[in-house]
Amino acid sequence: MAGTSATTTTVETRDATFPDRLQLHGSDHPGMVLVSAPLTGNNFLNWSFGIKRALRAKMKLGFIDGTSIKPDTNDPHFEQWIRVDSMVTTWILNSISKDIVEAFMYAKSSRTLWLDLEQRYGECNGPQLYQLQREICSMTQGNSSLSSYFTNMKKLWDEMAELKPTRQCTCGCTCGAWADVAEFSCIYAANAVSYGA
Repeated sequence: MAGTSATTTTVETRDATFPDRLQLHGSDHPGMVLVSAPLTGNNFLNWSFGIKRALRAKMKLGFIDGTSIKPDTNDPHFEQWIRVDSMVTTWILNSISKDIVEAFMYAKSSRTLWLDLEQRYGECNGPQLYQLQREICSMTQGNSSLSSYFTNMKKLWDEMAELKPTRQCTCGCTCGAWADVAEFSCIYAANAVSYGA
């Protein structure tokens, strides 16, 4: 209605004695889903990137990467740590497809859940890397716009960068220029055929 304004009040439960990683915002609840596409098994790379980004935004990434260590039972933060870890575990479980989530329901902590998921779905293997390299080298612009072509190419490069270990240059350079040249050459070779170069 005109002239009427509604106000919304959010209640935050914050305790100054707890570090930020142990704080839960008033809008944090067990039913939250952190990513739009649930883990189905074959989408672990993209899914895990989204989960990590969401947890980083909530200052909870340490629960899955092992940097937020469970305190001793006599520590004053113990109960709050258990509470937040249970919340993180629930968020991750909510972000897994119903077809596979049952296999992970009894994880003891968010860290053990994450390690189980990484072990089962996250191991980089040669065939995945090879498939991405083939897609990159065989991709042509075709009828798509240049913007669309490079967007698709960048997506594949980003996926490959997540799979590949950090590049180790054997020639002594620090810029990784040869890898960049190899990527450019692959694009040029694929498109040279299209344009008759």
